[in-house]
Amino acid sequence: MKRQLNISDIALFAKYDEHIALHENFAIIRNVARIKEQMVGRIGDLLYIPMGRVLMVTEGLVRLQLNMQPCSVAKGKVIIIPENYFMEVSEVSADYNAQIATFSNIPIPFKRWSAVTVTEDDSKRIVSYFDLLWQVAKSPSCCQSTLNNLLSALLSDLRSLAELSDANSIHDAPTAAEQLTQRFFDLLAESDGTARSVPLFADQLCITPNHLSAVIKQQTGQTVMQLASAHALLKIKLELRYGDTPLQEIADHFGFENPPAFSRFFKNLTGITPSAFRKHNIYP
Repeated sequence: MKRQLNISDIALFAKYDEHIALHENFAIIRNVARIKEQMVGRIGDLLYIPMGRVLMVTEGLVRLQLNMQPCSVAKGKVIIIPENYFMEVSEVSADYNAQIATFSNIPIPFKRWSAVTVTEDDSKRIVSYFDLLWQVAKSPSCCQSTLNNLLSALLSDLRSLAELSDANSIHDAPTAAEQLTQRFFDLLAESDGTARSVPLFADQLCITPNHLSAVIKQQTGQTVMQLASAHALLKIKLELRYGDTPLQEIADHFGFENPPAFSRFFKNLTGITPSAFRKHNIYP
């Protein structure tokens, strides 16, 4: 059965309780720098994030891939990641530090991940939310409803800051090509990785395959098939790392003719076989 990273996995770091507070549907990490090696893991590691999270970088920077899209977060930025995201860490600076709140069952007023730039005054206010969340979470009389209310207030504040930033932006409105590209990435993120057909994606976007191919190539430098294959690879990595499904069944599920074809696809993109990846990427 496929495993998911959730609160129980964060409990692996419970010995660092001076930096982490854990509850059934909530966790807060106050000092990522102190447990950076355990939290970040190896560059390129694939994580499935079923819970929402707010990450505030206090020093340095981190570069991520969120549902295959690049995201760079440096000091002065707060990133909001909705539930059910795939994340890979591309780069972490030596001085990187952050505070993270992760949670479930709280409405998130963002349709997709968002990086919000905050002023010095805004930053102080966001830090105060983390301070309050930490104090409540560490209190013997901690109440989940209080945590939920604080989280809702924090998310609402960040939504207002994001809207203000958008309103003050000097950038032009997204072009039709940019909007189509975003719709394609949204569609890709929602798919299960088994669909790798240009006509299928084009049909769902109500455009011709040729038009979709041309726009995606122009906007991203990659073809629709390259992006669809990369997304399928991400899903396959997830199953190999956190699941115990036999390779034959994984190959069948993702539409490969046979295990050798599946192995060739995986090795062409990663340099190693699926079985080698599974052997060396077992989560503790």
